[in-house]
Amino acid sequence: MKARLLVVMLALAAIPAMAQFDVRAYGGVNIVQLSTDQGTSLIDGVLHNKKVSGAPGYQFGAAVLFGERVFVQPGFQWTTISTTEVNENTVTGDELTDDVTLSMISVPLRVGVRLIDPTVENLFNIRIYGGVDGHHVTGVNHKENNPMTGDIDVDDYNNLIVNADFGLGIDFAFLYIESGYQLGISPVYAADSQAKANAFYANLGLRLSFGY
Repeated sequence: MKARLLVVMLALAAIPAMAQFDVRAYGGVNIVQLSTDQGTSLIDGVLHNKKVSGAPGYQFGAAVLFGERVFVQPGFQWTTISTTEVNENTVTGDELTDDVTLSMISVPLRVGVRLIDPTVENLFNIRIYGGVDGHHVTGVNHKENNPMTGDIDVDDYNNLIVNADFGLGIDFAFLYIESGYQLGISPVYAADSQAKANAFYANLGLRLSFGY
């Protein structure tokens, strides 16, 4: 009986916090870097020096932030990330290049803390957050001049690519900015490669607050 009463009391205590929320929409840019971005490859029996570098991508999304000082923020995001792989012939110096852009959907989940109580001051605030983001590749745009690569499609990537997410945000009136870093947890490719995708990102967004 006491346990049931405790559960009811906790549920009632959570109702005010759940009634206070922000609806957020945003867009931004990112740049990705694979954890194994340098190495060698053998093409037509010739050793090549391989280097993978990130190119700017972008993202759009929406989220709902629940809570006061401590908050939970589930969301939905559409993202593109781009990489360029260059294989340099160690004999002739000729380069073979593959440019790949991935389109992905993801469901980021963040938890964090506001440095200022939004029930006291909701015009300006600073947020610190962390969480996880699960990505699913929906499309691949592959431009190449490397005849050994072949076609690259969604089947070459893992069905679920998981990243840890850390960042800092600043809210001002109905606008906000945030910047963060995503650390790759699971491999990107479906094959034997253990390469993970790490990325820096920055967002500019709009927010509507309710219940504060």
